Amino acid sequence: MIKKILLFIPAILILLTVLSIKVIVWLIRRISDFSQNLFHSVKNSDGFADAYQNLASDKYTKSRLSMPEEIIALMAKIAASDGQVSKLEVEYMSDTIKTMVSGMQRAKVPASIVERTKTKLFSIANSAKKDDKTILFYTEALRKSRPEVRQGAFMQIIAFSLLDGISDQTMPMLKEIGQALKFSEQQIKALIKQVEGGALNGSGYDSNKNPYEELGCKEGDDFASVKKAYHRLVKANHPDYMQGQGKNEDEIKKTTEKMQEINAAFAEIKRLTGKK
Repeated sequence: MIKKILLFIPAILILLTVLSIKVIVWLIRRISDFSQNLFHSVKNSDGFADAYQNLASDKYTKSRLSMPEEIIALMAKIAASDGQVSKLEVEYMSDTIKTMVSGMQRAKVPASIVERTKTKLFSIANSAKKDDKTILFYTEALRKSRPEVRQGAFMQIIAFSLLDGISDQTMPMLKEIGQALKFSEQQIKALIKQVEGGALNGSGYDSNKNPYEELGCKEGDDFASVKKAYHRLVKANHPDYMQGQGKNEDEIKKTTEKMQEINAAFAEIKRLTGKK
């Protein structure tokens, strides 16, 4: 009797192995399907909150990373480009991830998927700062998106780079990202100027405005105090933070315009004081 049972053991082990492989393949397919859905939903939407409302679809091409993941990775690359990552940059990336997660929750994506995605986004934010993957690797999904989506993503990256000012080390990477997203050098310069607020009046800072007052400062304040005020206003007014707070489109539009004014005022103070 025991001998007969022993004869069945190899067959049972083979069966268990086959079943394990099938389970692993099923899990891989499930993860792959989710990545594909996430890529499609963001690629064909105007914002993160809208994007996650389309997660049920699986009709589009897969990508190594979804667009939100690429944006977080590019922010991390920009943050590390000058050799140090500031507290404000960390907070901005964190707020951006929270906005993405909030969009998924509003779209009623299962909590387990939301948590898994959140964990992955924070992981990418940490790993992309020091990995050796290229900008082309981190723009694969973005390059396939519509022009307006690419432009919106690039302007978001520009806004992020302005948090600590675009340094001599950061500018080449910013241009590389712009080129990877299919923008010409002239378009890249125009978009940077637009985000900085230079496009508000077409030619430099509005002479009728006081840039110090725009930031809630006095002209006698030292640059460190001005920069601190600028950082505080950026955190309170950047569109990703507002979207994560559930603000409507009109409020977010006003916030975007306010951000342009804040950036323009800070850029003018830097020009006046000779700071970079």
